[in-house]
Amino acid sequence: MKIDTKEEIDILLNYCKAIPCSLPKEGGNFYKIKNQSFIYPDGKVQTREYIDKKRASVVVPITDEGRVVFVIQPIGLSEEGSLVEFPAGYFEFGEDGKKAGIRELAEETGYMADEIIYLGNHYQDPGSIKAKVDVYLALNCKKVSEQQLDKGEFIKYIEVPYDLALDLLDNNLLMDSNSYIALSKTDRYLQKGYNLNNASNIKKKVK
Repeated sequence: MKIDTKEEIDILLNYCKAIPCSLPKEGGNFYKIKNQSFIYPDGKVQTREYIDKKRASVVVPITDEGRVVFVIQPIGLSEEGSLVEFPAGYFEFGEDGKKAGIRELAEETGYMADEIIYLGNHYQDPGSIKAKVDVYLALNCKKVSEQQLDKGEFIKYIEVPYDLALDLLDNNLLMDSNSYIALSKTDRYLQKGYNLNNASNIKKKVK
């Protein structure tokens, strides 16, 4: 779905909202909480709890027309109920970050890229999560298949102009930290003109 205005994004966000229907409970299912002790420089020992999660990848897809592909899905723990994000997910057994990113892009959107470029990694929340998140730029993406969603997933995908993607950063509409960092890294990459054979062509399309 091609979208060109923030108003259209707002409509889709409202449609994709998750509505609370129970009170919070204690316990663990998808995530496990662990704790570990550390010696600080002053010699004191501090124990910290953390969420035991697998490493993950987030992908910034840009089409051969220079449009940016986002997903919108229900996020029950957010105040808004739904968020604009990039395709992302955890490594499966035997995968590295690139393979995980390519798989998540295909499953969540049905797009494939001509080239995948590694842009680095970051911590999503270093105070409570030890695992890093890898960031990839997917260039010249094309729609090649239908979504292949896991059971229970509800995901819509959209294509927006590059300028609108940056507006999401500036107007506090891209609130997922992984997506925010990934788009920031992408813009820095394109501004610096790395990999000129591809990046310069993308820059012409998105400016």
